[in-house]
Amino acid sequence: MDKRLKHITLLRCFDAAARHQSYSLAADELSITQAAVSQQIRNLERSLAVKLFSREGRSMLLTKQGKVLSEYVAKAFEQLSQGFDRIQVEPAEGVLTVTASPSFCSRWLVPRLWKFSDIHPNIQVRALASAQYEDVRHSELDVAIRQGEHIDHNVYQEDLFRDPVIAVCSPKVFKEEKLHQIENIERCWLVEALGSGREDITWQRWFELAGLEMKSEQTKWMEVTTWEMGINAVLSGHGIFLTSSCMAQDLIESGALVNPFDIKMEPGLRFSLLYDQESPRIARIQAFTDWLKAELN
Repeated sequence: MDKRLKHITLLRCFDAAARHQSYSLAADELSITQAAVSQQIRNLERSLAVKLFSREGRSMLLTKQGKVLSEYVAKAFEQLSQGFDRIQVEPAEGVLTVTASPSFCSRWLVPRLWKFSDIHPNIQVRALASAQYEDVRHSELDVAIRQGEHIDHNVYQEDLFRDPVIAVCSPKVFKEEKLHQIENIERCWLVEALGSGREDITWQRWFELAGLEMKSEQTKWMEVTTWEMGINAVLSGHGIFLTSSCMAQDLIESGALVNPFDIKMEPGLRFSLLYDQESPRIARIQAFTDWLKAELN
C-alpha cells in the first residue's frame, strides 16, 4: 500500500480547505480550530515536500500542485461516498425514480400511480419519460421499464409482459365506415407508429393475418412516431391505429375507443423490467416492482 495514504485525516482537512479556500471556513466545517487546520496542512506539505497553498490577503489559494492534488482528492472522497451508499441499505420510505418510454409513462404508468401511493404512502415515485435506454446502475434511476429486445447483463432484467398489438378506432369511425364488415377497413386512414421497435408490426402483416389484400395504391396512410400520437389521432376521429394493447386498455374499457376486430398480432411487444439488485434502495424497488407485476396481471 502507498504509505502516503496514511495521511487520510490530513487529506480530509486539505479537501475542506481547498473547497473553501479558507482555513477558518474549513475549521468550521470540520469542527476544529483554525490553528489545527493550519497545522495539518503544514504536516501534509512537509510529508509530500510540496507547497499546497499560498496566502493572498485573507484567502488561501491553491498552488499549481495543490490544484492537481485537490482534483484527485475530491474524486477519491466522492468514490468513497458512493461506495458507502452502495453498501448501506436505505429504508423503504423515500423517493423512487422510475423511467419508461413517453407513451408507456403517460398512457399506462402515471394514470395508475395513485394506486401505488395508496398502498405505500411513504414512497414518492418520480416518473421520468425517456425514449433512450439509461444505465440504472450508474445513475439516479432506480427502475427502468423498457420496450424491445435490449439485454443489459450488468443489471437484473426480467420480462415484465408480452403485449399483443391490436387495431383501435373511435366509435364514430366504426359506425361511419361500417367496420362490422372487416373488408371495409380498406376505406379507412391507416395509422402506424414508426417507433414501435418491431419491423413486423405493420398494417401489411395485419392484412395478411386478416386474410385481406392490401391495395397500396388505394391506401390512405398516416405515420406517427409514438403510440400516444397514434392514439390521439384516432381519439379525434381519424382512422384506425395499430397499438400495443396496454396503451389503449383504459380507453377501450371506457368506450372512448373500440377494438373492432378479433385479430391480435402476437407475441406482440416485449416489456422488460430492469434494476440494480445491489441498490441501497432495494426495499423501495421491491415494493414498486411487486405492485407493478400485480397491476399488470
